[in-house]
Amino acid sequence: MFARRGSKPGEPGGGRQRCLALALAWAASVFVSACAAMRPPNNLNNQLYAPEATIDARSRNSSRADDPSCPAAGLQRSLMPAKITVAGSRPKRKPPMRFSTGDRINILVFGSQEFSGDYVIGADGTITVPYSGTVLAEGTTSDELTRLIQQAYLRSGVFSAEGARIAIRPVQFAPVNVTVSGAVFMPGRHVIGGIKDSDKLDRVLNRYGDNPLERFVPAALRAAGGVRPDADISAIRLIRNGKETRLDWRGAITGTPVDDLALVEGDHIQVEDSGCFQSALVRPSQITTPGIRVVYSNLSAPAYSNAGTIQSHLFAGSVPYGTRLLQGAVQANCVGGSLATNARRHIILISRNPRTQETEVIQRPVEDLVRSADRDTINPFLMPDDAIACYDSDVSEFKEVMGMLQAALAPVSTATSIIKGLQ
Repeated sequence: MFARRGSKPGEPGGGRQRCLALALAWAASVFVSACAAMRPPNNLNNQLYAPEATIDARSRNSSRADDPSCPAAGLQRSLMPAKITVAGSRPKRKPPMRFSTGDRINILVFGSQEFSGDYVIGADGTITVPYSGTVLAEGTTSDELTRLIQQAYLRSGVFSAEGARIAIRPVQFAPVNVTVSGAVFMPGRHVIGGIKDSDKLDRVLNRYGDNPLERFVPAALRAAGGVRPDADISAIRLIRNGKETRLDWRGAITGTPVDDLALVEGDHIQVEDSGCFQSALVRPSQITTPGIRVVYSNLSAPAYSNAGTIQSHLFAGSVPYGTRLLQGAVQANCVGGSLATNARRHIILISRNPRTQETEVIQRPVEDLVRSADRDTINPFLMPDDAIACYDSDVSEFKEVMGMLQAALAPVSTATSIIKGLQ
C-alpha cells in the first residue's frame, strides 16, 4: 500500500524526494539572492542638494565637480559673504511700527470725550472719523495717522486749528497675511501675529500699547518653513506697495545687527538663492525651523520592540534641525547590536531636493558612518520630511533565509515522519 524505501522516480516514494529537491533548490536561490551585494541607488540628477550626499562613503569621491566658489563638503559653520546689490534701500535700524488691517487703536481728542474711543482699521485699510469721512490708516505710523486725522477734522470744520489736539494710542495689533517666496521650505501665503483668546478679554483691551513680536520678518520666514541652506540671507527683499527694501539677516547666525521690520497686510518677502549649500544655516534660529519631521522604516530583528518604537515617533518625534544622517540612523535603531550578526548594515536616505523637487536616494554603510574619521564629509544633514530605511547585514539575512528554509522543509519532514511511522 505504501511506497517502500528507495523507491524509483516513477514510484510513489519518488514524489517525496522531488519535493525535497525542489525545496532545497528554492532555498538555495533565495540564499544566493539575499547574500548578493546591495547595488547603490542611482539618481537621475547628479546635482544632489547637500554636498555630503554626493560623496561615496568608501571612495570619498564626489559624483560631481563642486562649484569652487561654494563651501566644501563637511565644512562646518560655512556662510556665504554678502552679495553686492543696488536694488532696494536699507531700512533704519529701529523702524517704527506701522498700522495694518484689523489693528485696534485708541483716538483721544483733547476736551471732547464724545469723539474719543477705540477704532479698528477696516479691511480696506481705513478708519471712519466722526463727521469727517474716512482716513487711510494702513501703512502709517502713529505720528503720521495723527496728522491725517487732524487734517480731516480741519477740512470738515468740526474743530479749529487750536481745538484739533488728538493722540493716537495702539491697543492691539492684529494678525496679517504675507506672502513668502524663494529659498524657503514652504513658500506661499501665511498668517503671522495670531492673537490668543486670552488677549481678547476686556481686561486686556482696557490698556494701551502692544508689542507684536510675531509680526516681524523672522515670524514670516518661520511660517514659510524657514530659510533653506542655500538661501542668500544678506539680501532678503521686502516688497510693499511696489517699493523694495533690502534686509540683511546674517546676524541671525553670526550675532551681528539685523534689518528687522514690522510687517503689514499684503507684504511680500523674497528670499534669493545663493547657489551654495551653507552648513551654518542648518540649525535652529530665528529664521530657520527649530525641528524637522523624519520618517523611519526599520523592520529588522535587532530591535525587538521596533514596531512600538518606530510607531511612537512616526511623524510626531521630530528631531532638531541640524541632525545628520548618522544621528537619524541611531534614532531609527539601525546602529548597535552584536558585531558578529548586526554589523555591516546599510542605511538608505530618501530626500526631496527643495530646489528641483526631485526625489534623491543615497546609500551608506552604517559602519563606515560610525568609524570614518572624516564622517562629516559623507554624513549629510537631514532635511524636512526625509525618510530613513535600514537593511540588515549578510549574517542577519542568512539567519532569515535559514529560518525560511526550516519553515519550508517542516511540512516535508513531518510528512516523512508520518510515512515512516505507517510503514
